[in-house]
Amino acid sequence: MQQPDNLIGQVLGHYRIIKQIGYGGMSTVFLAEDINLGREVAVKIFWPRPGETRDFLRRFEREARVLAKLDHPNILPVYDYGEQDGFAYLVMPYMAGGSLKELLQKRKVLPPVEVLRLAVPILNALQYASERGLIHRDIKPGNMLFKADGGLLLADFGLVKVFAPAAEGNALQTASETGPAVTGTPEYMSPEQIQGTVTPVSDIYSVGIVLYEMLTGRRPFGGNNVLSVLMQQVNEQPRPLREINPYITPQLEAAVLRALEKDPARRYQRPADFLQALIQAGSPGMATSPELISPTIPTPWSAPTRQDISGAPTSLPGFSADNQQAGAGMQPAQQQAQVMPGSPSRPGPVTDPGQPPGAAYAAPITPPGQNWASPRDDTIPPAPAKKRTSLLPLLLAAISLLIIAGLVLSVTLTPLGKQLFGQHLQQTATSVVNTPGGNTSPVVKGGSPGATVFPIVPPSVTACPANGSGRAPVLSPLSLGHDPNIVYFVNKFQGNASAAGILNRYDTVTGVETSIMNMPGARIDNAQLSSDGQWILFTAQGAAGGGGQVKLGVVRMDGQGLQTLACTTGGNRISSPQWSVDQKLIVFDVAPQSGGATVYLLTVASGLLQTELTPPASGLAYLPRTWLDFTHVLMIGYTPNSDAPAQNIYILDTTKGPNQQSSNLQQLATVGSVTPCWNFDSSFDGKTVFINQCTPGQPEGSSTVDAQQASGHTPGSSVFSSSTLAINAVRVYNQKSDFLLATASNSIMGVSGNHDNDGLYRIATDGSNNAVRLVTAGSGLTCILNNYSQYFWSNVSRDGNQYALAEDGTSASNVSYTLLYGSMNGGTPTTFASNSDGTELEIVGWTAM
Repeated sequence: MQQPDNLIGQVLGHYRIIKQIGYGGMSTVFLAEDINLGREVAVKIFWPRPGETRDFLRRFEREARVLAKLDHPNILPVYDYGEQDGFAYLVMPYMAGGSLKELLQKRKVLPPVEVLRLAVPILNALQYASERGLIHRDIKPGNMLFKADGGLLLADFGLVKVFAPAAEGNALQTASETGPAVTGTPEYMSPEQIQGTVTPVSDIYSVGIVLYEMLTGRRPFGGNNVLSVLMQQVNEQPRPLREINPYITPQLEAAVLRALEKDPARRYQRPADFLQALIQAGSPGMATSPELISPTIPTPWSAPTRQDISGAPTSLPGFSADNQQAGAGMQPAQQQAQVMPGSPSRPGPVTDPGQPPGAAYAAPITPPGQNWASPRDDTIPPAPAKKRTSLLPLLLAAISLLIIAGLVLSVTLTPLGKQLFGQHLQQTATSVVNTPGGNTSPVVKGGSPGATVFPIVPPSVTACPANGSGRAPVLSPLSLGHDPNIVYFVNKFQGNASAAGILNRYDTVTGVETSIMNMPGARIDNAQLSSDGQWILFTAQGAAGGGGQVKLGVVRMDGQGLQTLACTTGGNRISSPQWSVDQKLIVFDVAPQSGGATVYLLTVASGLLQTELTPPASGLAYLPRTWLDFTHVLMIGYTPNSDAPAQNIYILDTTKGPNQQSSNLQQLATVGSVTPCWNFDSSFDGKTVFINQCTPGQPEGSSTVDAQQASGHTPGSSVFSSSTLAINAVRVYNQKSDFLLATASNSIMGVSGNHDNDGLYRIATDGSNNAVRLVTAGSGLTCILNNYSQYFWSNVSRDGNQYALAEDGTSASNVSYTLLYGSMNGGTPTTFASNSDGTELEIVGWTAM
């Protein structure tokens, strides 16, 4: 069997090993390159004990399947797994943001507010795992990894134990690294785990130790050898936290110490109970605790400049101040968004990429409301000294308190202070809804009983960043539920003026409709769901109070955290914003009403805005349509100020840096120059692009669907062809891309043809030429798949069982809209929104609440 050092440069499956980045008792973690997708991944290789290879690999395959089905925004996902040369490996995302262990090595002690913020995703992840019968068994800071937005992911379920049947029916009794020896990390192990009996509340004990360490700078039990640590875990009580850090409230200390009870029955019985206790304990006094003020380096989730305030007592940490990083990018002459050729009935990128967005509108955006040694003790603020009778110390103390109070007040008035000291302990999902009378009031939102909302409320920032700059959003996470919800937007009008732009979601289980955001006087032009289903990226435009600006913004699914990321000047437009699947980059077009577009790239973590593709001097301009992978964008070409159809598919490589020219684009396919009826989508793995084309002038419709390799090196192969269906749009169905959703409409063929075959179809990609009709288009109506995003969750529910569809057409002098959903197995669809008064209804995508 090969050893770790011998694997550098080797290929496992389609992963090339680059370097070792971690190791444990039975495994080694490597940085590797996914050869197929061109991205960095982490590959964890397990080394079975001698003589145990066969049993180990059998257990590994079963348990890898369990891990691969974990789907939670705060659990590090498993991309792939395999076996080679007698060892097994898991493939996971490579998290460059580091771990909580690394953060604690730098900062030692964290403020209680920050500790609570970091505890939320971990406890929600454990609650999710616990509900599926899983015990992690190796909770520790090294297994908590930072995402780009500063949230934590729980990683390394390599010691996971299944104490109840998992979703697919495998009731595993052992784990990948299970053996006769004690498993886990001694400093974080529960007493019963040390004694060989693990229970669902063992993980709660381990989380308690992690919180103890974050709040005090030390672990409750430590020693020079493993046996000493294990004996302390079983027999000794932890030192009270307030003896080490007097700025911790008694309530918070009590909450952590209950998690560290030796008797499992005396602990919290669910991670959700522990989280609730922390929320309640954190409520009183947190905003005035000096420990909120951190003296140390920025965390991975923010980019503030920190500085010490002179004159502050040496026992108190220094204050921090926000330093908004402005990116380079939009110049006034370039802050225009394209208007593509044609005459559509709705704005934005439409199903046929040759169709244009609508005319510009004007209205304002109104905000809706493995180191086992203990850290040094001198990292903890000393306990306050006892009172003395001398008047001078008392006077100095009073002056110091006044200074501290003034500094705390000044921080609370800054954006950072509002973020830290604002309503971050809210326990119910609320949204601010603007009423027709203009009043703004918080409204408790409905939803499924199983939905759990994170208590951290992100800040709302609706003002535009500086001209030519972007803003980094604060993407505080939201724990989702299980009911499939369809997100859609509504644009209301009064005459030719925008009356309101509204974001709603509809629960397909309960039938409850919930308002996410209401913007009086504004119009929503584009909207797209993030891959984790928690955030909505959108553009909206207006005039009153906004100078006719178009704003690119985000809002969380519960209506919180409305934030403006970029703006244009009056008369300009933002088109086709596309959020990468890893949620790290946003690409969009900005163009004048005449002339070619400039393509911009916004880095989510930093807010850096840069010109990615300069406008062409002549010829085609380019519009982003979807991300092929984490660094490449599929673009279409179009002729500015022309009725000519869009043509060709191009690839923009963002790794080539800013200010690229048209010559830097790779042309993937030549299509559409002679027909207005074509469309495309890419497989979720980024390997294949599916392209459909209609043949004009056929009374019953005629069309083809071909599969082209994204590399462009292999000729396309036929997936589907028909002499009776006018397929005018295809969308990938799921991650496997074994089926496509397709709409058929003879209206776009330019003839008065037969519309009996118009509707929504499910087409197999295996070459069987099989098409199953799911929806028959209503009389005079056209079926429309998502206009704004091509990710599969934009059209199909996250569990893959349901589709969402829009139908539109002309009724009298108005355009009518109908939104419906149905089963991917067929049957009568359900209409959940409809009107014929010209109010626009558009599908955004699917989440779960």
